[in-house]
Amino acid sequence: MAFTLRKAVAALTLLATAWGAAGCGTATVVDEPDEPPRRASAQATLIGRVTKALDTSFTAEYTWSEGGTVTVWAAEDGTWRVDVPDWALGGTVDVTVAWTTGGFFQCAANRCVKLAGITGEIPGTYDPHVQRPFVEWLPRLLDRHLPFAIAQDGDCFTLTANTVVVETPFPAGTWCLDEAGTILSVTSDAFGTLELAAPPEPAVATVELPGEPSEAKPLGPKAPEEPTPTPDPSATPTETPSESPEAETDPSPTSGT
Repeated sequence: MAFTLRKAVAALTLLATAWGAAGCGTATVVDEPDEPPRRASAQATLIGRVTKALDTSFTAEYTWSEGGTVTVWAAEDGTWRVDVPDWALGGTVDVTVAWTTGGFFQCAANRCVKLAGITGEIPGTYDPHVQRPFVEWLPRLLDRHLPFAIAQDGDCFTLTANTVVVETPFPAGTWCLDEAGTILSVTSDAFGTLELAAPPEPAVATVELPGEPSEAKPLGPKAPEEPTPTPDPSATPTETPSESPEAETDPSPTSGT
């Protein structure tokens, strides 16, 4: 009898297990769809492209809205040089600004004048500003706390000051960089617009100054003042002839014989 009971219990256990298995088999597993990838913010995209730009050395020409072509030399060793057309002496002289292991230089007419030491900066009087996006402002774009609102349109990023209280570290403007980090154009109130004229060429190993060192005074953007002519003290003044007085009439009558 006990054996029969044990068999009955075992049979019921197997039947319950079978029912449970059958019930589980009818359940349908639904895969939840993956969340769509979040689009990177305009600032995050800009930072990614700027990071690549900072790792790039190149030589490139940029068409300048103020006239002529600006040439940028970003050498492999970190030195740089920017050639600026028609900037000095009222737009009559081309200049080069450069940074080498010897400091900051301005070069014009085959002579180079030192403007500051290696850790200094170009004095405002001699600063054409067109070099600043490449060597000074570009690294600052990595700061996520910049006081700018950033809007993206394709490869271009417009920076608008978002406060009137804090002074911005550089002027607002529009930067265009492709996914490889190539600077396509920069627009700023400080200098106008620079637009890439042709694909960049390989970088030089180091920058060479386009002139000999000189102790001359650097050139500014203003035209030289024309000297005021001074009168020659030895010159004889020109006299204006006076009109001849009219002949006076003799009041006394002529005596007759």
